[in-house]
Amino acid sequence: MDRKWSPAIETRVLDIVARTGSPKTAANATGVSAATIHDHRKRDLEFGAKYAQAMDAAFHHVLGRAFERSLDEDEPSDRLIEVLLKFRWPERLNGFLAVVGDGPADTSGPVGLDPRVIAKMEPADRNALIGLLEKYLDVEQHGQRQPIVIEG
Repeated sequence: MDRKWSPAIETRVLDIVARTGSPKTAANATGVSAATIHDHRKRDLEFGAKYAQAMDAAFHHVLGRAFERSLDEDEPSDRLIEVLLKFRWPERLNGFLAVVGDGPADTSGPVGLDPRVIAKMEPADRNALIGLLEKYLDVEQHGQRQPIVIEG
């Protein structure tokens, strides 16, 4: 049986989701069901927006870890990382992390960004790149143009 939803439970759910990306983990830790969490996400627009931000935080954390793992000199597993990320967050990764083959010289398939290069970037720069790529995909999908501001 679910515990009553409260501001304290909401805060805890958002914290756990931001760290883990898992509503099931949040449900287990708070005593509410995952269905209750999803119900509140759909019915409460403010909570839904906070939940989306928490999932984004988890996404960026996992993405950063995946890029770090891709640098493992002994056992790099770029393909495994790509598959796992696309399985978990396909709407975010389709189109800009299609890693094919062994490196930039391979032209046997679609060319994407090399996670080994992205992993070498500073975290703030990596997050900025991901944000820009998400905007690119949004414009590509919806055809909306964003104004370009040139400072100087």
